[in-house]
Amino acid sequence: MVVAIDGPAGVGKSSVARRLAKRLGLPFVDTGAMYRCVAWACLRDGVDRDDEARVGEVARRLPLRLAVSSAGETRLELAGRPVGDEIRTEEVSMATSEVARLPAVRTHLLELQRDFGRRHGGVLEGRDIGTVVFPDTPYKFFLDADVGVRAERRARQQRASGADVDTDRLRRELQRRDSQDSQRETAPLRRDPSYEVVDTGDLDEDEVVERLVQLVRVISRRTAGPSASGAPTAVGPATSED
Repeated sequence: MVVAIDGPAGVGKSSVARRLAKRLGLPFVDTGAMYRCVAWACLRDGVDRDDEARVGEVARRLPLRLAVSSAGETRLELAGRPVGDEIRTEEVSMATSEVARLPAVRTHLLELQRDFGRRHGGVLEGRDIGTVVFPDTPYKFFLDADVGVRAERRARQQRASGADVDTDRLRRELQRRDSQDSQRETAPLRRDPSYEVVDTGDLDEDEVVERLVQLVRVISRRTAGPSASGAPTAVGPATSED
């Protein structure tokens, strides 16, 4: 089973997708981290992020691998080592939106994502999982929220880590990122009718996860039909969390 979770920046896709994967007993894949790795490598090597040929070469040469541990946990490895906080800086975030729009980068990472999903299944989150990476999966969810709500959430996260936060600046950055993601030529962020849309504005994280679990069950019954005994077909081990 492949579950696609898409949506704009700051809507909480990663944390929700990680918890949903645990509930369903599936691997979790943060596809955005893969683009962050390419951006980080470009910054490290001084590569002009407007030079698609060079950035594409960086992506192809980057020793990037998705691995599943014996415990079923997914980790992103760079040169055989787990990726850390070096890809989570503000500088890398800004560079990521620049490299993610380049077809040469997206084409390469697309194949890595598809290969992993075909072999292992999983909950994949990003901007184009349900429209480009796995457009045929019936489990497609679009998380959304007003940009003001997203800015406030991100501000709270940064304050919790001791950062000095300018909420208005965060709002402007999210608006700029929304514009870049939705207007790029290759694999733009778009909410087509095949998605189940979940507005997270008035929901906390627990409520969003529970809503998605219920939607997965409904879609599974709808697509699989009744089992031989006449009972609905179940979806994965939707167990409670620790």
